Amino acid sequence: MPRPISAEERARIIKALEDFFIESLSPFEMTHRAFRESNSALRRINETLEEEAKRIAHALHDEAGQLLAAVFLELDKTAADAQPEMRERLEGVRRLLEQAREEVRRLSHELRPTLLDDVGLVPALEYLAQGISERTGMPITIEGFRDSRLPPSVETALYRVVREALNNVVKHAKATRVRVSVQKEGAAARCSVRDDGVGFDVSSVAQRKGERGFGLAGIRERLGTLSGTVQINSAPGWGTELLVTIPLET
Repeated sequence: MPRPISAEERARIIKALEDFFIESLSPFEMTHRAFRESNSALRRINETLEEEAKRIAHALHDEAGQLLAAVFLELDKTAADAQPEMRERLEGVRRLLEQAREEVRRLSHELRPTLLDDVGLVPALEYLAQGISERTGMPITIEGFRDSRLPPSVETALYRVVREALNNVVKHAKATRVRVSVQKEGAAARCSVRDDGVGFDVSSVAQRKGERGFGLAGIRERLGTLSGTVQINSAPGWGTELLVTIPLET
């Protein structure tokens, strides 16, 4: 029959077990803390980049727009006093300036759409889709809520992800139409980008090209700062669907 363990021995065993548990847990805690700190740093970097993009976009939209408006006024004054042949040449200059103005507007919007800040994600996506449709002839349908706003960081992330997804569709999918859906489901925001293109075998293409072949590296990095996830469903002849989920803070 084993001898009884004294209170002193029991205390030593418990203390040894506590020390062992703490020593085993410390590397995990350090790793978890380092992950949280790096994630927070990455989020701060993204926020800083977005603020800088907003500043540049507004400068393009406001200052460049005002400068071009002044050039148009001077051009009209010059044309009023010019000979017919010169007026025709000035009209050609006006057409080029119109193209430049539209390009500045497009660059400003794609850099940081003012609609995203002013009225929200869905109107900003509609404007983005309209521009892509006009350039490519591909219909893009945007579906989503308009009665409330998501946190700014979530709206920005979803806008960037959808823009990257639509660029991929234009480059690779050979699609005839695309549907984008943004919804709030419980404590999460969900976004789907679905095309009717040629599709592909996800696993084989991922092995051949890696995530950068899909533009997924940047998407995962951006979503990672918000604890978001991305999933791609596709098959040859079936089309492709990109699904994004971002938890919302409650």
